[in-house]
Amino acid sequence: MFSELYRYRGLLGMLAWRDIRVRYKQSILGVAWAFLMPIVQTAVFVTVFTAGPISIDQKSLHGMPYILFVLSAIIPWTLFNGTVASSLECLTRNSRLVTKIYFPREVFPLSNVLAALVDFGVAMCVFIPVYLYYVWNSGGAVSITPWLLLYPLVVVVQVMFVAGLSMLLSMANLFFRDVKYIMMFVLQLWFFATNIVYPISFEHRPQLQWITYANPMIPILNAYRDCLQGRMEHSSWPGLISAVVISVVVFFFGWRTFHKAAFKFAEHV
Repeated sequence: MFSELYRYRGLLGMLAWRDIRVRYKQSILGVAWAFLMPIVQTAVFVTVFTAGPISIDQKSLHGMPYILFVLSAIIPWTLFNGTVASSLECLTRNSRLVTKIYFPREVFPLSNVLAALVDFGVAMCVFIPVYLYYVWNSGGAVSITPWLLLYPLVVVVQVMFVAGLSMLLSMANLFFRDVKYIMMFVLQLWFFATNIVYPISFEHRPQLQWITYANPMIPILNAYRDCLQGRMEHSSWPGLISAVVISVVVFFFGWRTFHKAAFKFAEHV
């Protein structure tokens, strides 16, 4: 499967570039939306949870400025949410290609992952100056240490998870079209069930710790923040290890299942 996909790497890149162009076609700001949306979302949550009636306990942030706390999670979540949402209909959108030309069908969901990674890279160009500002002005709460080198590895873990999930969901939506509508609802719930705009702690309710292992996005976002703060707490490792295991399993299971069912795709498009 890997060797076949490698032979079609040119097609994979072409489809990813097509997705990027279609997404920002006839848009005045173009690719600037990739960093404007996380900034706007962060501004809304910062206004609500700092200047509004709802407040966040600063102690639960372990010294991390709330703006950085939200922005450091919004950008990876946009990568996750955008890839899953666009992959749901990637097979039905490309029905002509699916029925008339042979190539590994994995290129459709994987091209969505590559396109989302481009948006992620653009958003990071804005995030990095914000991060460096707080490195210099946070009084040591945020610092650059060797732990920052783990940041790209956390990205790889998240990409494996979202790629495997995208292959499974795109295949499921092809066979059962109501999967798209179900997932739109699930993604909204998933957002608020993840520690994006507020910290999640099980210190006083350890019996609920299983939620961390059931939702791999929680330890993944924790790992992003730990790398940015220049530390990795011992309590973070079990959740991160579980996220790595889940991501690897979802990726290979999704790829294998998708590949084995590919011959049926033309019948259902």
